[in-house]
Amino acid sequence: MSTFEPFAMALRLAGVTVPQADLDVALKQLSVRYEPEDADNSFYAQVDVPVDNPVRAVLDLAERSGPALAAMLDDRRIGKAVLDIAFDYPHEGEAMSARLPAHAVAAIAGYGIDIEISVYLTDVEDDEEE
Repeated sequence: MSTFEPFAMALRLAGVTVPQADLDVALKQLSVRYEPEDADNSFYAQVDVPVDNPVRAVLDLAERSGPALAAMLDDRRIGKAVLDIAFDYPHEGEAMSARLPAHAVAAIAGYGIDIEISVYLTDVEDDEEE
């Protein structure tokens, strides 16, 4: 049975057209990145999501920020919202899987937030030193 144990999660927002302070107030949490994109008056923002208890963190994110995100996506103050969930793939691994609980997926998806799975090969630095 696979488990839901990401090593990192981040809410990534593209096409943000509101100032960072207003975004943070609306989301009821602080963004850790806020930087210009190629288009005028368009920004990329990121909110880190804790991974100590990842299912609870996803549910908390949905409860705290979901309604505001849905409203900002609807009126285009945000172009896209993606929850990026990062897993490590062991260097000597043959396969990996991770099950995202349906209630956590539904909580996020219900507000128009996409889910992206990122997989990173681990132990690369150890191999390069040998």
